[in-house]
Amino acid sequence: MEKQDKLYEIYKAALKVFGAYGFKKATVEDIAEELNLTKGALYQYVESKKDLYDKAVAYGMLQWQDRVREAISHEDDIEKQFKTMCYKAFEYLSEDCDFRRVLVKDPSIFPIFFSQDPYKDINNNSMNLLSEILNAGIKENRFRNVNIELVTRLMFSIYKLFIIETYVLEEESHQPMIEELVELITEGLFLHH
Repeated sequence: MEKQDKLYEIYKAALKVFGAYGFKKATVEDIAEELNLTKGALYQYVESKKDLYDKAVAYGMLQWQDRVREAISHEDDIEKQFKTMCYKAFEYLSEDCDFRRVLVKDPSIFPIFFSQDPYKDINNNSMNLLSEILNAGIKENRFRNVNIELVTRLMFSIYKLFIIETYVLEEESHQPMIEELVELITEGLFLHH
């Protein structure tokens, strides 16, 4: 097994354990046991429990991002790309139970405030994807000309709020709400005669 594949296996196991116990209660021994490794063998790949946690969470976030990019890549139409991005980004945590459990136990990994974001680089890449879609839609004359930077930040903030409310606070399903939001964003509020 290549080192990168082994790291991914370790990150998946770590997310499972951190999701079950949380960062404080999970031990390196728990994760090593999940992998059928010794603690010493696991330390050949990571420096500490905190290092493993940070890398595993980053891996989980990148998986989330990759799933959205993959879904978008199957759409040629910019409006379909936008809608697909919105729905897939929102739905992902309903499919990845381990990462959702990690987020529930530690919502600080996806904070509302940008200045407190420990995974700023990854989330900036997500916002760049949104910016690219907005920019393409404007260039194709399919979207209204907006301040892309401000609209991207606003939409990403709203998205994070939905994620926290839906998955962390375990509110009832927000699927109807996300559908209304996407409809509002894409169709507007005012009737045009």
